[in-house]
Amino acid sequence: MTVRFDRNVPCPMRDGVTLRANVFRPEGGGPYPVIVSRLPYGKDTHFAYLVVDPVRLAEAGYIVVIQDVRGRFASEGTYTSMTQEFTDGYDTVEWASKLPGSDGQVGMFGASYFAFTQLTAAASGHPALRAIVPTVPFDDPFDGVSFRGGALEWGLQAAWYMQMAPAELLRPDRSGPDLPTRIGRLVHDLNHLADDGYLQLPLTRFEPLRRAGVLDEFLANLEAGPESPYWNGLSIRRHYPAMQTAAYLVGGWYDVFLQCTLKSYEHLRRTGQPTRLLIGPWTHGNHGHGVGEVNFGLAAGSAMLELKGDATARHIRWFDAVLKGVENGMAGEPPVQVFVMGANRWRHESAWPLPQTVYTPFYLRADAPANTARGAGRLSAEPPLAEPADAYIYDPANPVRTHGGNILMTPEFAAGPVDQARTEARPDVLVYTSDPLTAPLEVTGPVQAKLWVASSAPDTDFVVRLTDVYPDGRSIHLADGILRMRYRHGRTEAPPMRAGEVYPIEIDLWATSNVFLPGHRIRVQVTSSNFPRWNRNLNTGASNETTAEFATAQQTIYHDADHPSHILLPVIPS
Repeated sequence: MTVRFDRNVPCPMRDGVTLRANVFRPEGGGPYPVIVSRLPYGKDTHFAYLVVDPVRLAEAGYIVVIQDVRGRFASEGTYTSMTQEFTDGYDTVEWASKLPGSDGQVGMFGASYFAFTQLTAAASGHPALRAIVPTVPFDDPFDGVSFRGGALEWGLQAAWYMQMAPAELLRPDRSGPDLPTRIGRLVHDLNHLADDGYLQLPLTRFEPLRRAGVLDEFLANLEAGPESPYWNGLSIRRHYPAMQTAAYLVGGWYDVFLQCTLKSYEHLRRTGQPTRLLIGPWTHGNHGHGVGEVNFGLAAGSAMLELKGDATARHIRWFDAVLKGVENGMAGEPPVQVFVMGANRWRHESAWPLPQTVYTPFYLRADAPANTARGAGRLSAEPPLAEPADAYIYDPANPVRTHGGNILMTPEFAAGPVDQARTEARPDVLVYTSDPLTAPLEVTGPVQAKLWVASSAPDTDFVVRLTDVYPDGRSIHLADGILRMRYRHGRTEAPPMRAGEVYPIEIDLWATSNVFLPGHRIRVQVTSSNFPRWNRNLNTGASNETTAEFATAQQTIYHDADHPSHILLPVIPS
């Protein structure tokens, strides 16, 4: 089939602003459904083609629209914040449904930000939008997008806004004699974000963005903190009950938006519309089979999933089933497909979380200090009786550095499953390890930790990490989470801690799927920082974003009969 390509096709918004799109159109025949992707990274850049080949999609009998969002690249208007995507999404669907050759049905695809634009369009309620494929979507700023457990996702936020800044500087209305100097400064600041910009205090002074003179709303919303109404305006979750759109959610166990992907699936499934979930062993930017320091096998990669087909083929199959009514067998397949690490195989299930899950506590134990991997910390199925508490000093001037996990940061910080040896050698990290397993143990589903803690500070953080310890000693990251203690009761309250008082807390480690093989051990780390992924708690009780003063904190973790600190693992019976 011959495909016609039209560049910079105008799309009018309700307020008179014109957005522009590239359109791939099958020549002849029709009418055809229209498939839309809306992104802020440039419709003419490689970002527009990372997920789906639009030419193949058009050859399969679809009109494909790839659009620059408001205020970015070829589109008019001012990029203000992500809230603009609700009304612009509705107006774009309205326009797309009436394009020449359209059959009136609209689908959408895209990853990350342009997965968010799918959810905002679905939330806007246009009846023509019938099918979406959000890949690594985010749906709530408090669940790993802007904040996590009350802590700021500093590594992600600072890097993302800095990477958005060059296109803002290059817009025609920002030209001037000092433009080359400003661009040079911005490039320098981007190149030194890891060893300079991330470290600056207070965060709201963030000189790299201030020098660029763009995207001021980031600093304003940062200063307002998580209590600001702005953040609630970005949440999709209140819109889910009214959505009437079929959805195919795609995510990764090491993706920065893993929790959002899982929650999106759970919410959309309740609407009664066709809903599918696919989770691979991937990071945000790597959907291959070699991720972090682990090779999961060729069938794990998105380019040849289960050795059957690539992402474009899966999109076509989904859109064919939903928009064209093609009987291709998809409707009869289990809706949940997840990759089980360790065993390195795909599992097909009827629901998420898996119905057969047995939530099993593994208790923190130690008769002597558990500091570092050389300490006396143990992880046991047997609850503790009378054991001394463990303690460490958390110093914001020397935080535990980010090393692997569900991150999206500058290239200096490796994402995904990486060895935690450098972290576990620190005295401010408590380490609890099980005996070597004698039989495989599959853990697939949500992971939570319950701890009893105390601190000398009025506010501080606690971080928990789950790892798989290989027989050769490597401790490979699986999942982690954080709780900022001032938000231990949620975002609406921020009470200080009382020095020395013991508090029961729960920390959400999101989810994983891993088989701990015979000879492997289960390990849990407890510490108080993961920087610069999450901004440092300065331990003073004052704002961690607008102040620069800090203090050390004496942290205590209790594990005895009255305080049975544990991690709750979703065990799948063999």
